Amino acid sequence: MIVRKTLAVALASAAGLALSACGGTSPLTPSSGGTATGTINTELWYAPTGFDPSRASADADKDVARLGFDTLLRRGEKSGYIGGLASSWKAVSNTEYTFDIRDDATCSDGTTITPSIVAASLKHLATSKNSSAQTNKIAIFGAGTPTFTADDQSGTLTVKLSEPYSEVLQGLTDATSGIICPAGLKDPSGLEKGTVDGAWSGPYTLTKFKAGVSATYTLRDDYDAWPAWTDVTGTPAKTINVTVSTDSNTSANLLASGGIDITRFYDSNAERFTKSDAYSYVTMPSSAYTLILNENAGGMFADDQALRTAVAQAIDPSGFNAAGLDGLGTALTTVDPSTVSCTIDGSSLLPQVDVDAAKQELSGKTIRLLAMSNWDAAIDYLAAALRAAGATVKVSTPDASEWQTEMRTEPDKWDIALNATTVSDPLSETIATYVGPTVDKGGRNIGGADNAKGYRDLQAALRATDETTQCADFEAAQKTILTRMDMVPLITDTHYVIARKGFASTVFSGYWDMSSMRITS
Repeated sequence: MIVRKTLAVALASAAGLALSACGGTSPLTPSSGGTATGTINTELWYAPTGFDPSRASADADKDVARLGFDTLLRRGEKSGYIGGLASSWKAVSNTEYTFDIRDDATCSDGTTITPSIVAASLKHLATSKNSSAQTNKIAIFGAGTPTFTADDQSGTLTVKLSEPYSEVLQGLTDATSGIICPAGLKDPSGLEKGTVDGAWSGPYTLTKFKAGVSATYTLRDDYDAWPAWTDVTGTPAKTINVTVSTDSNTSANLLASGGIDITRFYDSNAERFTKSDAYSYVTMPSSAYTLILNENAGGMFADDQALRTAVAQAIDPSGFNAAGLDGLGTALTTVDPSTVSCTIDGSSLLPQVDVDAAKQELSGKTIRLLAMSNWDAAIDYLAAALRAAGATVKVSTPDASEWQTEMRTEPDKWDIALNATTVSDPLSETIATYVGPTVDKGGRNIGGADNAKGYRDLQAALRATDETTQCADFEAAQKTILTRMDMVPLITDTHYVIARKGFASTVFSGYWDMSSMRITS
């Protein structure tokens, strides 16, 4: 995420410490405080707002969903997939998949997880009228509504898609596809609040929650359905306390003093720990930051490629990197980082920074800039750059949940949206942010660009049955997006997940899984 100023609300740490934020870049040694006693204290940058995994849209909601709900498949430690609730799986065709459901998994109320229970949960996701759930459904199953056929006697589940979608297996690793147990489906309101004791299929249950401040998860005594990880060592914590980071400097002080055990950094504070043997760390590309330009009906950038190009000419990604990420981000030249399979180097398709040229189009324009709250330094840079090109800029910064809702469903409120695409999302999902049906028509196209060729290329990639063809079509879709300037690539941030001595965490194929946090001594 992006460097931000301290939140208005001061949040207490899991250890109850109140430390002042201070600088410093020298390697640190942890104090003896917070010795492992079966508890891991960790942080997220934003508080979870809901606990129905099918509705999760903000990163915090997805992160904690991984603690409470198991998925059919999991990311492999280096690549590919491993079993979650499914012990094996196969593609019968490019629209039909079968899964053998393990027979030793249970819900938090003791109910055995059968294929019928899995089918009911996935149907809940696939047929939900909630806009976030609909977005998640498309990312997991593609367009249309899939069907689920359970055979409890044989222990199998058959998933039939409405049309070919080559990324369905990756979709079924996503936390938003987490399996909700029958007790949760019977009480949707309680499920969203996290108050249904029997809703959980994963290793942990939510036992305390203070909105905007903290959440406590407790390991189930009866849970024994861990994935077959080979690189994860240590003991799962009996208790996980999750608090909200007030700012990166304070998080660094808490980690150094033992107030927290595992946390993430995206700025220069990471360097306070990476040079010390007293800490372990893993890294991952986390988010691809882009500007979405509103091309919906009546939108400022509809049918005006010159104006869209001017935005790219006005914004220097290196300036954004310096302001938002202490210069630690890496270049982004397409919709996703180069670490994602089938992405292109789009640098030759992007205009050079040219403020004078941008002024010819932007002077006198009033731009409504939408961004998530607490991205302060980066937002300030973007607004200043657009103003330097002659535009009047009005900034709106709602919280994470409202930002997602407004960006996806209320295009009449903004002209440019600062978007952060999670790198672990399928490439097709990212491309669909800029092509195809809009959200109100069941798609993911936030900007409303009318890019018929790009959408055809995307659909072809999703029908492909071999990786070479799939990549060629994905690459073609990206080229149309960049050539049309339907979005402006900015930067990719690198996250450091740092654990103090006695604790560890793991990244799987570029994805941090909170349920992999362990006590090692």
